[in-house]
Amino acid sequence: MGIELPSFFWCAVTALSLYTGAFVCEVVRAGMNTVPVGQAEAARSVGLNYAQVMGTVILPQAFKAIMPPLSSLAIALLKNTTIAAGFSVAEAGSIPAAMAERGENQMATLVWISVGFLILITPLALAQRWAERKVSVPT
Repeated sequence: MGIELPSFFWCAVTALSLYTGAFVCEVVRAGMNTVPVGQAEAARSVGLNYAQVMGTVILPQAFKAIMPPLSSLAIALLKNTTIAAGFSVAEAGSIPAAMAERGENQMATLVWISVGFLILITPLALAQRWAERKVSVPT
């Protein structure tokens, strides 16, 4: 038909950007709602403009609520990127079938894939835990 579709890479980038962007927007919105309205009103009453209110009053306080779910979204994006890459190589259902035809040990391969995920995700989770402790308010 003469219609060229964009490469899989750009389709995956677009899909993951839209999918993750929606979650990030919701996390930021929810984090900003944790700051009491009186904080912004007080900042405006002393003469701060909108950008100053957001940059010096709202966002620094909201960051404490935004950081944990945002870190979880980063880990989820890593996992989703791997899934998208898997679809570009072969259909996910055909990989185990192809391995079985060649007589390869499917379980060992899946274990090594799991170990790879652990190697990638554990440092992210540890960094998330450290950052949460760093910004948390003592009770």
